[in-house]
Amino acid sequence: MSDKFITLEKDLWQLGDGSFFEGPKAELPKSNASKLGGAGKSYPESWLKEIGYLKKAAPKKKEAPKKKVETKAVKPSDNK
Repeated sequence: MSDKFITLEKDLWQLGDGSFFEGPKAELPKSNASKLGGAGKSYPESWLKEIGYLKKAAPKKKEAPKKKVETKAVKPSDNK
């Protein structure tokens, strides 16, 4: 079985809420994280998909064009 291997550029952490974080331990946004992979190490693509790190990206929705807000100068009224 020939499986592709992916080399991680940064440490891979799984946070307590199930999301992933890439970076050093000092920059973790939350505590209680589990280290899944180290920087510079190779891991099988099948395992990374199994843990949920490699998911197919959902197609991006096209945003509606923004309407320009027209500003008009208003003359002050002469109410005395």
